[in-house]
Amino acid sequence: MAKEKLIYDFVVGYMLKVLKSKAEITKYKEEFNAIRHGDYVCFINLINIGIPDNIIVAKEGEVELIPTEKQMEMKNVDFLFLLLSAPALKEFYSKCYQEYGNITDYDLLDEDFENVANFEMVLRMCVNNKYIIEQKIELINVINLLCNDLLIPKNEVDKIQKGREFVNMVKGHRPKFPSYQEGLNAFSEAVEILKKYDIILTA
Repeated sequence: MAKEKLIYDFVVGYMLKVLKSKAEITKYKEEFNAIRHGDYVCFINLINIGIPDNIIVAKEGEVELIPTEKQMEMKNVDFLFLLLSAPALKEFYSKCYQEYGNITDYDLLDEDFENVANFEMVLRMCVNNKYIIEQKIELINVINLLCNDLLIPKNEVDKIQKGREFVNMVKGHRPKFPSYQEGLNAFSEAVEILKKYDIILTA
């Protein structure tokens, strides 16, 4: 049975594909930046179509439910914000596709872009579940925090960081690999290490 895609992976994967294509993103620059940096609240507000009213939320250890209008005020709950942003993500994908259409990439498959999107999201969510972090921290430090907590050996941490370098390469940062194929190979190895430690999130 084929794995069901997360809406985040699908939409952000497409956004990464747009970025890699060097298309002009001025029209949606704020939206791209918000979702690329995991600022779900900002993204939801920018799209301005509201949030689902059928998601039940309660703080751990408490019986009282958090009303819909208060859910956006919560801290360190990336998974909740991911759920709340689903309608906005769908709406934004529709707008982006109208603007950029079908993009052919000769280096990476759509699945590769989606895996890159999933990689950073999963790492950030895992860290949010373990630490109270008020400010957004760089992915390099997210990885170090999580790996230290899980006692992952340095040689594997270094390989996960190589995966991060590939993520940055796809985003348009200075490449650390001579080719996308070599970067993808390093990224795939990083993903396998994350799976080994059950650091994974799929639908």
